[in-house]
Amino acid sequence: MSALRVMSYHVNSCTGRKGEPTVDLCAQVIDSQSPDLVFLQQVGSRSDPSQLYQLANQLNMQPFGLGQEAACCFLSRYPLRGLQDYSLGSHGSCLRADLDHMGQRLHLFNVSLSLNLLQRKKQVNALLGEELLGNPSLPCAALVGGDFALPFWGAGQIRLGNCLTRATQPLWRANFPAEFPFWGRDRFYFRGGIRALAGSVVATPDARHASSHLPLVLTVEQVENRKFLPLKNVHQQRMKPVVG
Repeated sequence: MSALRVMSYHVNSCTGRKGEPTVDLCAQVIDSQSPDLVFLQQVGSRSDPSQLYQLANQLNMQPFGLGQEAACCFLSRYPLRGLQDYSLGSHGSCLRADLDHMGQRLHLFNVSLSLNLLQRKKQVNALLGEELLGNPSLPCAALVGGDFALPFWGAGQIRLGNCLTRATQPLWRANFPAEFPFWGRDRFYFRGGIRALAGSVVATPDARHASSHLPLVLTVEQVENRKFLPLKNVHQQRMKPVVG
């Protein structure tokens, strides 16, 4: 199967450490990694609501979002379908979409969770509930990315680990705060036939100044997960004539 290069990037409303606008710098950071698909969090502000479209124009990618302030959005080189925005409560959010790539469908979940322990636990329960990842009408492989705001050990992390597979790439995943990262807030999780081939945290000087988070880049591949009935289990029967 063909590989897909994905990025998760909390752009902090395209604002730098000193409050300066960094739309152009964020675009340069994204462009330097040549992703096929970008999970963006905290896009747009009251003073600059068009950040998603500015980034899309500079990167020649398709924008997918609902135009809300401080929202989750996608940038993609492929069409996305079924775009839906969900509130997870307490300012937590999830933007869902479907990507059809190389003949297979991939369910996408772009997530932004709260730093508050109790709020995050409820948000994780909502994410894994019947309306989203627990929905039986979403049978294909799922790629879940974004800002999970999870500490090394905290509310929601155990349940996420039980229900999803966290990407093992990159091995060193600290990406927050950008100037001196020690905490892996941004993550990718999988469900179903998908695996990580390689990954990295982008820690260039531009990335350290563009946002409070460093972006996470991952190369993923969908694997064949259909089940076929073994030939020995198929009962052979003689064909019977039909009398007309």
